[in-house]
Amino acid sequence: MAQSTSAARESFRASPIPGTLAFVEPAPDIALRALKNRLQARFPNVRSAHLSEAIATSLGFKTHAALQADPPALMQALEFDMFEPLELNRRLVELGYPVQHDFTLGPVLNSPTPSPRYLEAIAELRQLEKAPDRVWDRIHALRAWCAAEFSSAFDLGHGHGHGETEDKHMVKRWSIGVDHGACLPGWGRSLKNQRGGHVDFPGSDHRRKFYESLPLTRRVKPEWAEYCSATVSMPYVGNDGLPPKFAEAAHMAGCIGWTCSVHSEWSWYQSGRTALVLFKRTTTADSIRQQWAGSFKRWLLENQSRLKRGASMRKNVVEDIIDCNHLPFYLKDFPDCRERYLKEFVPKLYAGLDPEMARVFERLMTKWAEEWPRQEGLRP
Repeated sequence: MAQSTSAARESFRASPIPGTLAFVEPAPDIALRALKNRLQARFPNVRSAHLSEAIATSLGFKTHAALQADPPALMQALEFDMFEPLELNRRLVELGYPVQHDFTLGPVLNSPTPSPRYLEAIAELRQLEKAPDRVWDRIHALRAWCAAEFSSAFDLGHGHGHGETEDKHMVKRWSIGVDHGACLPGWGRSLKNQRGGHVDFPGSDHRRKFYESLPLTRRVKPEWAEYCSATVSMPYVGNDGLPPKFAEAAHMAGCIGWTCSVHSEWSWYQSGRTALVLFKRTTTADSIRQQWAGSFKRWLLENQSRLKRGASMRKNVVEDIIDCNHLPFYLKDFPDCRERYLKEFVPKLYAGLDPEMARVFERLMTKWAEEWPRQEGLRP
């Protein structure tokens, strides 16, 4: 691995942004320990020595000993975010760990099986889909019923299909976002080719999304926000009976902290010709509701009218933050936000390339901390 020049290091290392908290890149050993701690939380059953070897491979070294012997190269790998999740996966498999494509550790678990009534609905759908011209209403009704039954069996939340009526008291809906309780380092790179950070798992077709609700402070009538908790894809299968690009889709899901599993016996779109691939957040809905209670994200959403008054820069920053699907529900402070979110997804703010916007972002977080003190029931 080639060593970086000091000039390259300095261009990447974030200098303090005027008016913000000073920040210095941690020493390589500290950054390496932070990386290992994060991965130990994700893979608690992997032996420490084995995880060290897998981390070395994921950073471009042949062995952990080679990593330790070359501090400058290690600094380069850490500073330039050279962590490769697929190499981590490959090395863990070589070491004997049953790591799935979505980085789940362990064998594939048994899933709920369709009820006799569900199988009857699927059989009826198969017949109707042979000549659907005059029976579309019945087909749509059966598919909606199957989606609801599937959601109940797998605890996914409530479904929402294309063209369905929106509830006027639902004030914000976030689509597929990074699960920061389970995502891997480098998750931002997995979204780099997705326009606007939009997540579209490779090979997906005939999609159905599911959502969980998050309460907002009651005014005249109850209002709430929603986030995508799961999504289903029902692509046509090939001669091998497998969904297209499954490994690629599962890798992407694992990188952003989601699971990926196949349940083709549940497919309600052209059953028998399609697979059903379920992508699901790892963090439970109950945990996210606890994080939401005093979160920065909730504070912004509930106070956006007031916060957007005045300078256009602040209005733009508030709108950008609220609209982002990937901002963590749980944040401690601006340094935490900077390390776990900006570094991955908004590098220009992390590296101080847009200081005015960074100052506005930090001031908003400071105001949140002042208005919602960290205490039980208000903030994480």
